[in-house]
Amino acid sequence: MLIGALAFLVAFVGFGIAAGDWASRNAEMNALVTRIEASESAMQQTQDELAAIFAEYEEPPALTTAEKAEFADKLKAAAAAGEQRVTEAGDGVLGVVVLPWHGHIAAGKEAYVVHNLAWQGYLGAAAKNPEVILEEQPLINDTFMAAEPVLKKAVPEPPLFDLKVRVDDIFVEGQAPAEEGQTQEALLRGVR
Repeated sequence: MLIGALAFLVAFVGFGIAAGDWASRNAEMNALVTRIEASESAMQQTQDELAAIFAEYEEPPALTTAEKAEFADKLKAAAAAGEQRVTEAGDGVLGVVVLPWHGHIAAGKEAYVVHNLAWQGYLGAAAKNPEVILEEQPLINDTFMAAEPVLKKAVPEPPLFDLKVRVDDIFVEGQAPAEEGQTQEALLRGVR
């Protein structure tokens, strides 16, 4: 009888520990995904602002010297503001606390931080030289693609907080549109 009660108690405590760890993993991942969503939103806001500036200067095709300078200044300002937003969002991702034994979540966090840092570098360079906006950004694309499987693996099973869908959405919505840059490239080349 005593052995049976002890076995029940051990099983009950073990279940409680496992359930608590599962809940903790879900809470950590929810916090991480929420911060990543904020980071992706900051990146998208910056892209939208840059696109609006390009659209503003699309017509007429020939810009005056003053218009070219104004165009470049607006791009630099938008990139600098974007760098600040993306940096603040990245700090939020860094601030997510992950228990040491939750290795998959920690790896997902680290992979995304690398992507955020790539954006910070890109926007910092664009704030100094707007021609950077039109350059290929393999580091941004590569770090984004590298973060996807790591973050998907970090989603606890079974997931709470709609985590699986939210992580999938990050990588569907975060994809860059196919070819959007020809008009922008021609326009920026006119700034030189």
